[in-house]
Amino acid sequence: MMNPSVIKILEERGEINDELDYALMNYLLKNRGAGYTACQPQLVEIEDGKKAIKMNIDHTFIDKNNKLMGLGIVGYIYIEVDSLQVIYCTPAEELEENIGKLKAAGISRQSRPRGKY
Repeated sequence: MMNPSVIKILEERGEINDELDYALMNYLLKNRGAGYTACQPQLVEIEDGKKAIKMNIDHTFIDKNNKLMGLGIVGYIYIEVDSLQVIYCTPAEELEENIGKLKAAGISRQSRPRGKY
């Protein structure tokens, strides 16, 4: 499936529950590998009229001081609201390509905030 087109943003910012957060971390780890965190949930309407939770995918890692760091947003994941099933996730190859683009652009790594945002 291609990246869904967002028709309307229904809620600019929100939170997801711990169970969904855990399920998404598990999904990303199993399907895209280590180093990705779903963050910044939005409630959106996509092109087929469905409501979805759109989340950014941040490239994350532990630095030499054992601190959780983020390089930046490298992709997106969409979860269908009614079924809580993943309907789209940026492919692994594209995630890696986007990491390379951020590094090449000289983006500085930032400390990841605690909690949901």
